Amino acid sequence: MIRAILHRSIAKFERHYDYDATYMHEILDSSVGAFVKLLLAQAMNAHRDSVPMATLYAARIAAVRHEDCGPCAQLTVNMALEAGVGASTVRAIVARDFSAMSDEAALGLRLAEAVLANRNCDPERDEVVRRYGARALVTLAYAIAGTRTYPTMKRVLGHAHTCERLTVDDRVVPAARAA
Repeated sequence: MIRAILHRSIAKFERHYDYDATYMHEILDSSVGAFVKLLLAQAMNAHRDSVPMATLYAARIAAVRHEDCGPCAQLTVNMALEAGVGASTVRAIVARDFSAMSDEAALGLRLAEAVLANRNCDPERDEVVRRYGARALVTLAYAIAGTRTYPTMKRVLGHAHTCERLTVDDRVVPAARAA
């Protein structure tokens, strides 16, 4: 009974975002307990405190692009748009066009890219704390780490697909790699 309810919930998510969540169905079929843990990971990823949406989604898009899963990246783009991040800002983030994005988005993107490249991120971290406070830093840490979870799981389970282009508000944008 619980499996059927959870499968319907996954199907609703798939329809809402036009996203293939076969891997979620497979996890649920394998183990209800494992699926519940996946939901708990999502709770961490959904945490948002003291961070502008553009900063948050720039960090998430950088993280998902780093893992190179096209469907996950498209899902994150769609969620950014749904959360109210402007299409022009999302296009700039995807293309890594710093001149076309807000300072808020650029900060999230720079922080995430530094973290993902294992570079010194002290300047970006300090700037996040200065602008938004320590709670914002926790939010961005969760966003970067949590977003990477899904492409990693999909790759292990055989469902990851590489990313070349993303659609932002009906416009195709080449997905730029971090420098």
